[in-house]
Amino acid sequence: MSIEVQQVNKAFGNFKALNEINLSIQSGELVALLGPSGCGKTTLLRIIAGLEKPDSGHIIFNGADVSRRDVRKRNVGFVFQHYALFRHMTVFDNVAFGLRMKPRRQRPSESVIHDKVLELLRMVQLDWLADRYPEQLSGGQRQRIALARALAVEPEILLLDEPFGALDAKVRKELRRWLANLHEEINLTSVFVTHDQEEAMEVADRIVVMNKGVIEQIGTPAEVYENPANEFVYHFLGDSNQLQLDDQQIQFRPHEVLLSRRAEPEHRAGVVRDIRPLGAITRVTLKVEGQELPIEAEVVRDDASLNGLQRGETLYFKPKAS
Repeated sequence: MSIEVQQVNKAFGNFKALNEINLSIQSGELVALLGPSGCGKTTLLRIIAGLEKPDSGHIIFNGADVSRRDVRKRNVGFVFQHYALFRHMTVFDNVAFGLRMKPRRQRPSESVIHDKVLELLRMVQLDWLADRYPEQLSGGQRQRIALARALAVEPEILLLDEPFGALDAKVRKELRRWLANLHEEINLTSVFVTHDQEEAMEVADRIVVMNKGVIEQIGTPAEVYENPANEFVYHFLGDSNQLQLDDQQIQFRPHEVLLSRRAEPEHRAGVVRDIRPLGAITRVTLKVEGQELPIEAEVVRDDASLNGLQRGETLYFKPKAS
C-alpha cells in the first residue's frame, strides 16, 4: 500500500504544526519521521492514520484519496509509545480484541480468532505468555504484544509513534533489530516516528528529517548522513566539531579525527580534558587554545595515541576532511 501526502497543512490556533508537507512512501517501505520535539512528526503520523484532519491537502492510499475517510475505514494499524494495552485482559484477549470488535458479518469465528492470535503470538515470540496480564510483562514484551494486536486486524499500513521511547537503551536496541527483521518478513508499509537518530539510521529504509513543521530532507540513512541538505540536518544527525582554520571555519564529526602523540604536519595541539571509553571506541575531549568549544575525537580503543594517555597531556589532531 503506497502513501502520498500532498500539500498538507495543519495549525493548532496560531501554531503552524505542518507547512506544505509533500511525501511519497512506496509500498512495503519502512520510513522514519525523524526530528526534535514539536517538529510536527507525530501530527503528520496522526493525519496519515486519520486521528487528525488536515486543514488542507490530501492523504492518498494506493491512488485513493482518504483525507476525509474515518480512521476505522483506513485499515491502518497504530502502535503507541505507551502500549495502550487493556490491563484487565490477558495477552491473548488483548491481541484478539480488534478481531472481536469487527462488525458481525466480518467477524471471524472464535476458532479462527484463536488460531490467528496464537500465530501472531508465535511471530512475536511470546506465545508462552498468552494467559498472562500486561502488568506481568516487561516493557519490551508489552510493546511486542501491542504490535501483535495492531497486526491482528491485517492492516495495509502500520504506523508507530515513538514505539520504543519508554524502554531502556538495551531493550530498545534489541527491539529495533527485531522490528527490522519482522518488517522484512511481513513486507508491510510502515511509518514510525522517532527523535532518536540511531534508531532511524538502524531501522528505516528512508528517513524524513523534519523541523518546525517542514521537511528538511528525505533520503536513505547513508544519503542524509553523508550528504546533509543543510546545517540543521548535519547537526541533528550526529555530534560535530567546529574548528577555525585561518579565515575558514570547518565542521567535522568526532570519528573524522586523526590523533597523534607527536606534532605532525597540519596537526593542531590540544590539551586532553577527558578520556571516555565507550565500548569499541574511546572518546577523547581536547581543549584547543584560542577556541571556546572543545574538540571531540572518537577512535578505536586500541589506537596508538591512547597508549598510556592521561588527562592534561597534549595531543595533536587533524580533521580527516582537511
